[in-house]
Amino acid sequence: MLASMGRRLLLACLVFILAAAAVEPVYRVDGDTLFIPADGVAISAYNGHVLWRHPRYNGQTYTDGHGLLLVSWIMAAETALHGRYTRFCRLSANDGKNLWCRDYPDVQQWSTDANGQLWYLHTTARLDVLSIADGKIQRAFSLDEVNRASEAYHLMSLPGGGALVMAHGNGRTLTYRPGANALVPQELPAAVYPFLGTGSGLLLYAKEKGEFFLAAPLKALFHLHARAPEVSAFPRATLDSNGFVFTDWQGTDPVLRGGSYDGQVWQVPRQSGDAELALSTSTAVLLAPSRLAAWDRNSGAPRYTQALPSEPRALHCQDDDLVLVSNSDVRLLDAATGDERWRVYEHEGPLAAIASSTVDFWEDAGTLIGLDRGDGTLLWRVRFKL
Repeated sequence: MLASMGRRLLLACLVFILAAAAVEPVYRVDGDTLFIPADGVAISAYNGHVLWRHPRYNGQTYTDGHGLLLVSWIMAAETALHGRYTRFCRLSANDGKNLWCRDYPDVQQWSTDANGQLWYLHTTARLDVLSIADGKIQRAFSLDEVNRASEAYHLMSLPGGGALVMAHGNGRTLTYRPGANALVPQELPAAVYPFLGTGSGLLLYAKEKGEFFLAAPLKALFHLHARAPEVSAFPRATLDSNGFVFTDWQGTDPVLRGGSYDGQVWQVPRQSGDAELALSTSTAVLLAPSRLAAWDRNSGAPRYTQALPSEPRALHCQDDDLVLVSNSDVRLLDAATGDERWRVYEHEGPLAAIASSTVDFWEDAGTLIGLDRGDGTLLWRVRFKL
């Protein structure tokens, strides 16, 4: 809990009693709307007030953080006669009301398109392309060409628009691009694993080769000149809809590599060892033990390096704000310059969301708090009844 704030704060502490689990997923639906699906409630990140409610469901939630909110849950148990139906609803971010709801049978996976206009359903041996505006199917494609074992598929959204269906059994993919009348097949190297990021971030990693690839069309980002000493270990990678950063090796030298999906890439030396990565609007950030470093995310030009007085256990980026969370404090830095904007001491609890107005954390005993994003002041506390 925040036993003290490192400075005395003048605050208005608003307390609500709501039924909830101790720690639940929190989704930033738009700038200052936080949705907690397990409790079926949306609250204002500005003041902690309840904005709207929605019946609870046990399923999946997707939001782009800019007003698009899709939810799904299984309607009934699978039967030999009727199969299994999944209900999909698009909710209004303003009041939580259903904009549309539709039921689809035998849903295996679903994802949304990078352009926010389409979404994709993987059903039994089929890929459906649907409109986000009304939830209706626009196109449908058979997946038998890839693999008849539908449980072996992996459906993923592509940066820039479209979807990729990967069959693990035979090392092939099918690619859909918006407006296309057919799926495009391609072969994959052996033992390829997807790295997924926020939005439609996607890279493929060939473990045996120790190489990263753009997904569609398949293109190696860098070529290894010698097998790295730690190539058997999985690298660290962080991706968003615009680009990526990952740990790698150039021969026997540890490097950090980044770039964008249009093929612009860079690399810089790094220290060996584990690291946490993050992407802000302008920088690629690496957190190593007691050290923070950042580079321009487009060119790899160095921005700053600084020692850390305490040992952060997590870092998070939103826009050009960088939040560092340790066992003793939480700090917000300018991700572009590394300048500290504020710090709150004696902090405990995981980050829940970064909204336009606040940085939000779960405390012990099911309490959600909102710290002012500008100066770290405690603005509100919502206590959930367990």
